[in-house]
Amino acid sequence: MAIRTSLELSRGIFAENKVKDAVDLFKKLVRQKICEPNEITYATVLNELSKRGHTDKTLSLLRLMEQGSTKPNKKNYSIVVDALCKDRNLDAAIDLLNEMKLKGIPPDIVTYNSVIGGLCKLGHWEKVKTFFSEMVNLNIYPDVRTFNIVIDRLCKEGKVEDGEEVMKHMVGKGVEPDIITYNTIMDGYCLCGQRDIARIVFDSMINKKIEPDIISYNILINGYCKEKKVDEAMQLFCEISHKGSKPNIVTYTTILQGLFEVGRTDDAKNFFDQMLSTGPTPDLYTLLSMVILSTDLLKKLCYSFISWKERENTDIIFYIIIINGL
Repeated sequence: MAIRTSLELSRGIFAENKVKDAVDLFKKLVRQKICEPNEITYATVLNELSKRGHTDKTLSLLRLMEQGSTKPNKKNYSIVVDALCKDRNLDAAIDLLNEMKLKGIPPDIVTYNSVIGGLCKLGHWEKVKTFFSEMVNLNIYPDVRTFNIVIDRLCKEGKVEDGEEVMKHMVGKGVEPDIITYNTIMDGYCLCGQRDIARIVFDSMINKKIEPDIISYNILINGYCKEKKVDEAMQLFCEISHKGSKPNIVTYTTILQGLFEVGRTDDAKNFFDQMLSTGPTPDLYTLLSMVILSTDLLKKLCYSFISWKERENTDIIFYIIIINGL
């Protein structure tokens, strides 16, 4: 009961963003032996610290746990390894990974995915290969997330063809690509200006009975709009609802920008009307993108201001947009 109460109290303090108070309370409970938290309680607090970017406190709490009667388990170590990787402190993350093995706590796929993700972000591809081999030697086999991490980084570096090779390799290893894999490859080709190949990837995904999600459509729509092929983008937009998805604010904003960039102001007005009547609430990014609107549409923005203000919080940027437009 005491453990549960301390966990709920810590969560409540974290919810109020009082990180120092939460950590101090937790350490007091342990050091004064008021109660001995279990692995789940430690994992919860470690997770909260990690999510808020308090990597030093996360590591410090792990060391405190090592001194108590409840020793860290695989999950506890993995949380800290992940926090160190997100903080780009790969040397410390790898040291902690090796420390786990020395203590007889075998890392799992989650631990390795964190390290591989961190190495990919730093472009340490040789080390990535080393860790892939190490995993296999420990009978830990890369899963779809492992491959997606590598593919995503390759695509962000403009090495989309290498990303496709990795995808072929994963299929050869019996790991089926998922929607994230295909979206990543598509986005990579669009970023390289090869929208036609992105469309081929899109169609091949459908042929493999993987239904595109709104992210898939947004990637292609953005690619079409960048090439000023707005009619093709609109055609995809119309297809979204028929396929069971729903356009989001990114979809609408992308097409609005595309219409204005090709000078189709009237179509943009009509599309904006459609967004107001049936689409999502315009966000600040949408409004920022529409500073170049005509006077008539700017009036519509002003007339709609009250209803928007009632539907979501409005900050100073909104006012600046309207004033600048006027």
